[in-house]
Parts: sequence; C-alpha cells; structure tokens
Amino acid sequence: MTRRGVILGFGLLIAICCLAYFNDGVIRQPRLVYNLLPPVIYGGLIAVILIANPVLRRLNTGWAFTRAELALMLTLAAVGGSISSYGFAQTIPTTLMVPHHDVRIRPGWSDAGLIGQILPAYLLADPSGDEDRVLTGYMTGLADGDSHIGLFDVPWGAWGRALAWWLPAVGAVLVMTVGLSIVVHRQWSVHECLPYPIPALADALLPEASGAKNSLWGSQLFWCGALVACSIHFNNYACRWCPQALIPIRLHYDFTALHALVPVLGTSGMRLLRPNVIFAVVGLSYFIATDVSFTMSVAPFLFCALTGVLTTYGVAVRYGNHLTPHPQAMMFAGGYAGLLAMMLYTGRHYYWQAVRRGFFFKSSDEIAPHVAVAVRATAVAAGIFVLMLTGTGVAWPFALFYTCGVAMVYLVISRTVVETGAFWIGSHVFPAVIILGFMGPASFGLRSALILFLVSTVILCAPGWAPMPFIVHALKLGEKSSLPVPKLARTLYPAIVVALFVTAAATIYWQYDQGAPNANWWPRRLAGMPFETIVGVQQRLAAQGVLEHGESLGTLERLAHPRSEGTAVLTFSLAFVVCVGMGLARLRFSWWPLHPLCFVFVDAGHGQMLWFSFFLGWCVKTGVSRYGGARLYQKLKPLMIGLIVGELFAMFIPSVVGTIAYSLGYQVP
Repeated sequence: MTRRGVILGFGLLIAICCLAYFNDGVIRQPRLVYNLLPPVIYGGLIAVILIANPVLRRLNTGWAFTRAELALMLTLAAVGGSISSYGFAQTIPTTLMVPHHDVRIRPGWSDAGLIGQILPAYLLADPSGDEDRVLTGYMTGLADGDSHIGLFDVPWGAWGRALAWWLPAVGAVLVMTVGLSIVVHRQWSVHECLPYPIPALADALLPEASGAKNSLWGSQLFWCGALVACSIHFNNYACRWCPQALIPIRLHYDFTALHALVPVLGTSGMRLLRPNVIFAVVGLSYFIATDVSFTMSVAPFLFCALTGVLTTYGVAVRYGNHLTPHPQAMMFAGGYAGLLAMMLYTGRHYYWQAVRRGFFFKSSDEIAPHVAVAVRATAVAAGIFVLMLTGTGVAWPFALFYTCGVAMVYLVISRTVVETGAFWIGSHVFPAVIILGFMGPASFGLRSALILFLVSTVILCAPGWAPMPFIVHALKLGEKSSLPVPKLARTLYPAIVVALFVTAAATIYWQYDQGAPNANWWPRRLAGMPFETIVGVQQRLAAQGVLEHGESLGTLERLAHPRSEGTAVLTFSLAFVVCVGMGLARLRFSWWPLHPLCFVFVDAGHGQMLWFSFFLGWCVKTGVSRYGGARLYQKLKPLMIGLIVGELFAMFIPSVVGTIAYSLGYQVP
C-alpha cells in the first residue's frame, strides 16, 4: 500500500463525492453510481489500464501504477461513489428539508402536528430564520441564469443542528457495515468459497504482481466480445446526438401485446414482457452456479403468477406505499429473515468463535486479531446508533430491533451480489415496517414509527448499491491483490468519514444552486412517505378511539400489548418458512433447482429487468458445459469477460463526453 496509491485513491473519492450530484441533478446524465458495477469506476479502470499505464510506463518504467495501487484506488473510488450516490448520503439534504415544503403545501400535515410535536424539530433543517432563502431557495435554486452561486451563499447555519445528529448517526451505520464486512469476509471467501463475480472481473483486468499486463488483454476472444458490446453501445449513444443520421440497435424489446395470452401475470408482470439484453449480466452469469442464474430467470414469473392468481380472487397483495405492512412487503421481509437465518446457520461455528474472540473470550478456532477488532467496532457502532435513536424518543427495544434489521438488509444484499453478481438489486424491506406489522400502530407509537421511517429514507433508500456490498468487494479484491485486510480496513474507516462529509456539503451546495426538484425522483418521493404514512395511521387510530391510549403507553406496556396485523404476521412467517425450506433443500439435494435468493428479486423492478439477461447467460453456460465440456467452458471465459468490459467502457464514455459538452455550453442529449 503505497503513499501514492492512498493519495490518489482519496483524491478520486473526494472528486466523485463532489461531482455525484452535479452529474445526476445538474447535467442530468445517467446517474454516476446507480448499481454495483458503476461504469464511471470500472470503465475508468479500463481506461487507466489501456491508456494511462502504457503512457506512464513509456515515460518511466517506475511510474506505471502497480496492481496493488490500482486495486486500492478502485476500492476507494467505489466506496466514495456508493456513499455519494442517491442511495445513501445524497438523500440526507432532501430528507432534512423537503418535509418543511410538503407541510407548507399540505394543510392536513400541518394540522397533524408532525414536526415539533411528533417528530423532534432538530432532526430536520431549520428554515425559520429566513424561510424564503433557506426553504424556497432550496426548492427553486438561488442561481441566476447560467451562473453559479458562491460557496458562502448557501445558508449553512440552517443545517448545522440537523447535521450534528445525522452525520454521526449515519457514520455509526457506516462503521457498523465495515465491521460486518470484515467479520463475514473469511467465512464467505475461504470457508464457503463464494464466487465473487465482480471482484473476479476486476482481478482479471488488473496487471500481474510483476507489473506485466494480464494475459486476458492478449486474447482474441476477449477483444471480439468487447468490440461487439462496445460497438453496439457506441452506435446507440451516437444516435442520441445524430438521430437523423444513424439507426439504433435495439437491446430492449416489447412483447406486452402478448399479455392477453398470459393474464395470470397480472399488471405487475408487464415488465417481464419487455426484456432487456444487458451484456454485463450475460457475462457475469457465465461465472456463477447455474441454479442461481436459473432462479434469477424464473423467480419473477413465479411470483407474478402467484400475485395474479391472488388478485383474481380478490386478495390484495399490495396497497399503500413502501412503508405500509402490506402482504408483499412482509413477504419480502420474511424472505430476507430466512436468508439471514440460513447465512448464520451455514457459518454458525465461525461466527460464534469470532464473537467470542471479539468479546475477549477464548475461541476454539484461530480468529485473526483484525476480525476481533471488527466485532468490537461493530458492537460499539451499533450501540451508539441505538443510543442515538433512543435519545430521539424511540423506545429502546424498537431501536435495537431496527438496528438489527438494518444489518440484516445489508448482509442479505451483500451476500446476494457476492453469490450472483447481480449488480442491480432493489429492496422493499424496511425494518420499521416489520415492527409496525408485528406490533400494530398503537403499540409501536407515532413518534417511534415516524423517526424510524425518516431514518430509513436515508440509510435504506437504495441498499442495493449502498456502501456495504462495495466494501465486501473491496476486501476480496484486496485479498487477491496482496493488500492486507487490516491495512485496508484502517484505510476504509477514514475514507467513509471523508466521503460522508464531502457528499453532504457538495449535495447541499448543488441543490441550492440548481434547486432540489432536479434531484432523483425516488429520494424526493421517499422523503414524504414517512409523513404520509403517519398521517394515515394517526387518522385511523383516532377513528378507532385508541390514539391517546396508544401514545400514553410505556415501553414495557407496548411490548406486553402488541396489536399485530394478522395478515402481515402470517405472510412474514410463511415466507420465512419457505425460504429456510428452500435453503435446506439446496443443501440436502443436489438436484434442487431453486435458490432461496429468489426472495431478493421476485417482484423488484430490477429483478424483472434482469431476468432475460440471466436467462441468456444460463442458456450459454448450460449449453457450453453440456456439449463442450470443461475445456470449452474455460476457453470461452475471455469472450464473456469481453462482453462485460466492452459494455462498461462504452457506458463510461458518455459520462466523459457529456461533462465536456456541458462545460463547452452544449445541450447534453
């Protein structure tokens, strides 16, 4: 781990954090980081290997970046990108300011006393000093014309009180995710030998430890695959600039006219009839188990068929919003809980010994010192987060369960991408919704529910590309690149702190410059969901005559008198049992075709978008393995990697071209 690598890595991290919202909300290009295989990072790595490193080596042999340096820079850039994405820290300003705007335009919310009475005012920004500048300026922008505001034109004072709570709280969650990543790393990497498709891709691209270029770059099959994918995407991007002169090559197809033949899929299955060809997914599915890619292909159809049948018989599987404990949400939650149970079951011995060693007890196995430190760091960070939630008025059992639920979501998402390589993952699981379903709104309490819903809009906005999966990838890539895990972990802790502060400041600046409505629709929509849900719950409890009684309950009384929603509990329990049963069947029977990870994808839009590409990859791998054997399978690996690399590089170029075009005054298509 060289000083140059650390400095350049932190430089890339800061640059990405500063430019993330500029790219997403100002230029309005495809989001800088919107999945777990961001083209701006992996495409940039390809550009460095193909262009920068040969130039540096020609100037001076010692100037070329080493394998370890490139791995470290990739790691820090990816972690910075994940924190600065709209799935994490980029949502903090929206969550802190937009509720004031919504309360102002929705009288019902103001009458409900949401801010100040139910929700502590210090959890939101304070626009009271100069509402026109602080709130209206945030929503509409302070800049005039094409000019930009100065750094000190931003009313920073209105944000200090809220950020003093949010940044330490989110920082504690980030420290917890780093610790969890270190704890599970050896179990997943060594004991279970999971495939880690994305780190394996980066490992295939990086130069050898000796400095020589990886042999992959000399493969003709690799270049064939790369040129095919790259040419198609270059042509389609050029069509956006010259639509009258070029013809796009379609990678998206529409068969929705056939929906009448399969009405059982229901309206939620319409996207399944609009398949996409994503070369990176096809390539990655070549390197994972066939039962996994098969499951990813058929699970969305099975779920849509199930919900279609239930809907036909009048059973509503979804209503309200994402913070409502409807059957579909509780089914997802039960599946996640089942996946976590199977994960803990398969690694029970190692995890127990790691926990014992972390709390200074003797362990029967040799546990590395950095793993023991990670256990302690995780426990301390989780404890701080629980205390901070409790300090806002959340009952401590709910705060503790919520923290465990956050860890569950991150662990399941990370395990999914490590095992499948699916870099687009959508999650509908919110721990606060699970509590609401099991306890009922009266026993949960309006304050606890609103605070935990609000926290969820930041740390669980889009966990599919939140920091933990990137950190898990970083540890595996570091292992392959001779970067010691303890040193890498010591670098990651300050990196997440720097990324968090820089992202918050940069996002607030750009939003005051351009106006917050330019932000991605999902954080904007999610910022209002907690209040929308609580207003509905409040009105329902008032109509039932139990509102005042519910708010007067103490902590133990709430636990002693749960008013569970029967459908929610039943759906959660059934999904948990089915998921665990599928996991045990997969361990027991070699012929079992379905993987329990299907619960991550069954009805998420991302799963419906990826199914066809996984199906193509499954067909290719199954056909090659059956008719060509292991020799042909190994021979075609460069071709599949070429498809991935070609698509990533082709999607990286528009980010560069668009930024240059915007700086020169051109309208970016």
